[in-house]
Amino acid sequence: MTIEKKEKEISRKDFLKGVGASIAGVTLLGGVGGILTACSDQTTAEVQTTVEAKGKPEWPFPYAKLDADKAAERAYHAYLSKGG
Repeated sequence: MTIEKKEKEISRKDFLKGVGASIAGVTLLGGVGGILTACSDQTTAEVQTTVEAKGKPEWPFPYAKLDADKAAERAYHAYLSKGG
């Protein structure tokens, strides 16, 4: 008695079809959660409350001159504290 293994070969075309279908499925399922969350009334109410509390920013934003040395120091410390 011999047990024969039947090896399944997959073509390049079939492989690419499977990968494409997987990516499309993950993309669609990942977007469903965002859509459902965005439709909730609670989230919309929270955003509106935050905007009303802070007020709308003026447009165009006023120009503020930056100190290059302070900006560099702040960026350096932020890089170190956040782990790169």
